[in-house]
Amino acid sequence: MDMETFTIVRNISILSVILPLIFFILALRKPQQPATVKLLGALIFASGLSDFICLILYKYFRINSNPVILVYVVMQYILLSLVYRNAYTLRGFKKMTIAGIIVFVAFAVVNLFFVQGMERLNSNAFSISSGVLMFYCLVYFYQLFQELPEPYIERMFMFWVSAAVFIYFGTNLFLFATVDRLIDKNDNQFLLSWALHNGSNAFKNVVFAIAMYIAGRK
Repeated sequence: MDMETFTIVRNISILSVILPLIFFILALRKPQQPATVKLLGALIFASGLSDFICLILYKYFRINSNPVILVYVVMQYILLSLVYRNAYTLRGFKKMTIAGIIVFVAFAVVNLFFVQGMERLNSNAFSISSGVLMFYCLVYFYQLFQELPEPYIERMFMFWVSAAVFIYFGTNLFLFATVDRLIDKNDNQFLLSWALHNGSNAFKNVVFAIAMYIAGRK
């Protein structure tokens, strides 16, 4: 993949966050939106802000943006964990998400300062958070099919959120686990791998937009 194509895909990924943000703002016009909607909106805003800051740091200042990326990864994990804490009905599942936040934040700090450092992509944090969040999705789907609170699950906000989260992290789990270890940054495969990530990120934002559209209609 050439740099021009990669740049186009990257820009589409960055701009795609506008779509769910618009539907989130529209959803807020409806009073008493649940915490899950507001938490996801905060995540979408943080995602767009993180991408913008990273682009500015790299393009105009050539500054390492890995610390910004790690801060976003931690925020992403916390916010999505809280989304699932609010979506779960069993107390044990709720406690699991809080324990997971404490353990993951501690791991991310140790990994940053003592294992991978600030100069390298903190792929360990990416990989662990991806696996855990996919597990949370599976737990939610198990709960959903056990309880069936809505006869048409495609009309449920959390169904689309979980679909987006599972597809995005499922697509990128192998990339997060290997990109910093097996793929040379000067290799064409490196650009192709991150283009795949950017494409899946844009798809995730489209599905988040569907979730926000449903939240605004209910």
